Amino acid sequence: MRFLIAAVPALALPRPSVGWPRLIAIGATLFAGQFLLQFFAIANGLPPGLASLLIQTQALFTIVFAAIVLRERPTANQLSGLAVAVAGLVLIFMTVGHDLTVAGFSLAMGSAISWGVGNILLKRIGEVQMLDLIVWLSLVPPLPSLALPVMMSGPSALAREAASASWIAVASALYLGVVATILAYAIWGRLLRRYPAATVTPFALLVPFVGGYSSALVFGERFGPLRLTGMALMLLGIAVIVLPWDRLGICGDSPGRRPSPVAAISLAGRADAPGVVELIGRVYLEYGFVFVPEVEVSDLFRFDQHYAAPRGAFFVVRDGGTIVGSVGVERLDDGSAELHRLYLDARLRGRGTGRALVETVLEWCRAQKIARLVLWSDTRFDQAHRLYERMGFRRTGERVLPDDLNQTREYGFDRPV
Repeated sequence: MRFLIAAVPALALPRPSVGWPRLIAIGATLFAGQFLLQFFAIANGLPPGLASLLIQTQALFTIVFAAIVLRERPTANQLSGLAVAVAGLVLIFMTVGHDLTVAGFSLAMGSAISWGVGNILLKRIGEVQMLDLIVWLSLVPPLPSLALPVMMSGPSALAREAASASWIAVASALYLGVVATILAYAIWGRLLRRYPAATVTPFALLVPFVGGYSSALVFGERFGPLRLTGMALMLLGIAVIVLPWDRLGICGDSPGRRPSPVAAISLAGRADAPGVVELIGRVYLEYGFVFVPEVEVSDLFRFDQHYAAPRGAFFVVRDGGTIVGSVGVERLDDGSAELHRLYLDARLRGRGTGRALVETVLEWCRAQKIARLVLWSDTRFDQAHRLYERMGFRRTGERVLPDDLNQTREYGFDRPV
């Protein structure tokens, strides 16, 4: 009933922008699989408070699936958090007993896995109207949700249950359909559009606290020492994964240390192109990418066509005779400009050099009376994405580069100058 209520607005919406096969696949995993398995887990001995935490393991499964399917390289924080959370999961599994069954635990893991698969499918559809998509996705779960009770108890039993539903059951369905689905996803999507993901997603960590406290208050759920330790480790692991530690100063320079000086930035010319190609080759090698310069950085072989004034500009950072940082900017036909080739040697990252290079491009745009700066960045460059978001760029979409040697997927970013 939750999804029947949530799907009613679809009657007033235009045809979905996503094909029906993909729509069904996302709805079957992100919604139907996730919630049906979650409800069955609770019905099979999973305490509700513990359920609110175990379901959050979707973050762990999403990272694993993204690494396998999308070839997104996990960061050090993600791998550390993954290890801590898995240790907590093992401790929780060791508490299987009268209030936690193997079936309940397994179904909860199935729910989290389904959610993780749905996240990957959703991630690959690109830019869409999110609220419209959520409503259309809500059309998928009612069929398996209604088919299961019919198969298990027969049509007459389903009709009797619906006719004899208590006011609490009806109120719960209304709350789940209107508030927890339509309103919650609308607010969540709006926040993600207006603010960086690293600012919004940590609020999901409130779910286990609210779920555990509510279950203890309403159902008298109690947590033993071993389970509490496991829950704490899981929550810590998820926090390590999703919280922006670099912005909180935990993983950066300590307050007592002076920041490293930013290397000097200079305007580059055509003669510097081979040095930039070598820099990008080092970064590709670091990430395990295939690097064929004539294919991957063809613009640098036509340097003046892209970066000579007044069409654009290119800036580099040098260490002696070696180029260790680069960025380019090129005018677009619509009056905006696009940032290209922001690369740094590993030892310069996190020291302010990347920010200084982007600021140099912004200053060039202002001098040229350009109002908007756009860029595309490989989905695997997490550190660069955090820099862009801290500097006021907004993520605008996603694209797949056809016939690319590295199967590259990119996020789009833009900001006013």
